[in-house]
Amino acid sequence: MAQAPRVPTHPQDEAWDAVIIGTGMGGATAGYALASKGYKVLFLEKGLYLFGDHDRGPGHMTEGSEVPADRLKGGWWPEPMQGQTSFGPTRFYGPFGCGTGGSSGLYASQLERLLPIDFEPRRNHPQATDSSLPERWPIEYDALLPYYRAAERLYEVAGTPDPLNPDPESPLREPPPMSPRDAFVFEALEAAGLHPYRAHVGARFRPGCLGCGGALCPRACKSDSGRCCLVPAIEEHGASILPECEVLRIEAGKERVEHVVCRWKGEEIRVSGRVVVLAAGAMMSPTILLRSRSSHWENGLANGSDQVGRNLMLHTSDQVAVRPTEKLDPYGPQKAISVNDFYTSGGRKLGTLQSMGVPVSAGVINEYLRMRAQKESKWYLKVGGRVGRKVASTVGAALFEQAVIMTSVVEDLPYAHNRIVLDESAANGMRFEYTYPKELEERNGLFRDALSTAVSGHLRVLRLSGENNLNFGHVCGTCRAGEDPDASVVNGDGRSHEVENLFIADSSFFPSSGGTNPSLTIAANALRIADSIQRQLG
Repeated sequence: MAQAPRVPTHPQDEAWDAVIIGTGMGGATAGYALASKGYKVLFLEKGLYLFGDHDRGPGHMTEGSEVPADRLKGGWWPEPMQGQTSFGPTRFYGPFGCGTGGSSGLYASQLERLLPIDFEPRRNHPQATDSSLPERWPIEYDALLPYYRAAERLYEVAGTPDPLNPDPESPLREPPPMSPRDAFVFEALEAAGLHPYRAHVGARFRPGCLGCGGALCPRACKSDSGRCCLVPAIEEHGASILPECEVLRIEAGKERVEHVVCRWKGEEIRVSGRVVVLAAGAMMSPTILLRSRSSHWENGLANGSDQVGRNLMLHTSDQVAVRPTEKLDPYGPQKAISVNDFYTSGGRKLGTLQSMGVPVSAGVINEYLRMRAQKESKWYLKVGGRVGRKVASTVGAALFEQAVIMTSVVEDLPYAHNRIVLDESAANGMRFEYTYPKELEERNGLFRDALSTAVSGHLRVLRLSGENNLNFGHVCGTCRAGEDPDASVVNGDGRSHEVENLFIADSSFFPSSGGTNPSLTIAANALRIADSIQRQLG
């Protein structure tokens, strides 16, 4: 097991400027920004230290273990998530990371910006009268723009400008050439009148780059928050870390956090900081707040609005096989193509279309079917067990070897009844409740129709996903930001309306989900929040 550098012997006896809970895109980025400015930073991480001499695996998706210790070694969350959706009760191992880098250690590293229209969400969805969509975010796109550029530079994002949202000052690096197959698809999309561009991907694209979607990157190639922010914060700027440290609760008085209570090395300890930055992810950040009850906070810490845990958003994603009309070499960057022509279509706000970022192989298909079988209760996803999945995977790999697997990302809207709740009987002490909105079903249908119509005569498209297309890799919204303390948890600076030294810097912050991947916005917003914290600390 790799030994982390700069692990304090008695962290409870030290005075920290900032205690950062979580080392994913939000926590690691905010902590790096603060440490690089000279502040004394302590990271708290539930999982392992996954750098140094840690075995980071082969760099591609393999059949997932259900043994917690094995999952932790691979950077995966150790316990299954439990909840209830419109499709029935579910208990599954989601695409959630645990360990230094959080879920970014496993992501396919697509780092796209939200569009300016995303920051005034209510006007985009006038039909959704029962949604809790706000009129606007408490920040504007222009306020986030310099931080988008800084995050693109920090995470070494490569790609070409989006023709529908160009930024001449973006520091995008040149991507490597596409495979002949992807180049054919790109040109066919252009011929159909669409505006494809090279996907914005955080990677160095070193020789043999696999993209490493669904796995830790063993080549220091993928731009996860551990490599880009956490390790430099520790090794270059003197930050400290407690790996294998589970945060149990946060103790606070009426106005300030006093201690973060953790389990570390088998003991309960309390650490203190001038500020606390909560960035445990949109599932676990509200869970920590809800279980931080006290005489001052009977409904959970920072929850006077009763909004902690509510407004859960997931995105929906249909996987489609896009097949060229001729056989071409498929080997090249896995995340190659993005299209934003369907961000709005037919007068409705929809989302983006992009390369999925994993190769079409029997192993990848087998793991995809296994995860689908966990989430779905329908017989046709479970029939055949491991043997049946293996056969289906082998056949599927042969059928779709020449296909580009692309995925939609359709905006999910906030509803107060979609939420995280405490549940002591659940593996993580929490569960989620999610009702699939009718308007979301309609917008998914519009997206499918718009895509089919647009590429007809140019490409062959086959939808692979079923009706349950919820994307648990894009969870957000559960500690929403806003200007009204009665309708939100934090203000535009990410600071709790009620607790003056508590900040939230992960996707819990999002008042709406937008129509693309959240990771770059998390990182950009974390840099912005770090500037706000610096002004408070002085």
